[in-house]
Amino acid sequence: MALLKDNHIDIPEDHSLVLALSIASVVANSLPASPTSRVVGRTPPVPSAYPIGSACGNEWQYLNFDPSNNADNGHLQTLHDIICSGEMRAISRWGAKAASDANLVYKRYFPMSDDDDDFQVHVNSVLMKIAGQSSTEGMIGIIVGTFVVDNLGGTSTDFAGTCGEKETLAYTDTDHLDGREKIHFCGIAWDRPNAQTRSGQCGDFDLFPSTKMDTFSRVALHEMMHYSSVGPPSTLGEQIQDVFNVDRKVAYDPPRVHGLVDKNQDNNPALTEINADSYAWMALDTWVSMTCSNDQATYDQFFEQNPPAYD
Repeated sequence: MALLKDNHIDIPEDHSLVLALSIASVVANSLPASPTSRVVGRTPPVPSAYPIGSACGNEWQYLNFDPSNNADNGHLQTLHDIICSGEMRAISRWGAKAASDANLVYKRYFPMSDDDDDFQVHVNSVLMKIAGQSSTEGMIGIIVGTFVVDNLGGTSTDFAGTCGEKETLAYTDTDHLDGREKIHFCGIAWDRPNAQTRSGQCGDFDLFPSTKMDTFSRVALHEMMHYSSVGPPSTLGEQIQDVFNVDRKVAYDPPRVHGLVDKNQDNNPALTEINADSYAWMALDTWVSMTCSNDQATYDQFFEQNPPAYD
């Protein structure tokens, strides 16, 4: 069984859930430095449901999108589709399954559980907060329905003012004006493709996981990890953040994420379970490996090598 076939996304059958949902056309790291400025003196509007159609169950909320603007309209469609097509649930649930199985994909990004820390349980618990436990809950976990995507600015006029920084894809922060946690996607994030597009590019990937397999939903999953309603209420019991490699640069993308757990590089596996990109790339790697493998029994061996050393 391929994960993506005939324009459908399949969800792993653990937890007695199988979903196969038609994936719509979507446009697809998270990610950079902490916000450095906030603008005061404005009154944010109240978040709304999907403004250009019917929302699906537990779909996130929207702020400051103009449906009459072509670009905003396309971004709304992208945000709606990655939830309501089943793409976000598929990626997060396959990642959770990899953690339970402790397969080769999981061990590329996280350590095995030991007497001091049950890493596998924590990783599974975190990702299942996003995926949701049952199809009766909706298209995604209940908490995702409380998330807010704020489209305001992307410059010094937005709620945190960080999109002007080089290579910023997205960020999550609390708007001090209304106390809401919000996600903002910066301009370059929208260039990331959707799952259906990536499923047709398996032959173009490197022999190891790299940014060539990236999707918009991977960026979104990274940002979801930062919500206070994800890490702290899970078995992990901690806020998930962006950690640093030993060279004091942020652990983004497969080489640096793998470097945290690699004994020949950082050798600091404890940091992985509080690093947002570790979850996002492991989940996407699992999904891609399942999609692209010709042998479903050994799908976790699709990538023949680990990412190269980041330095």
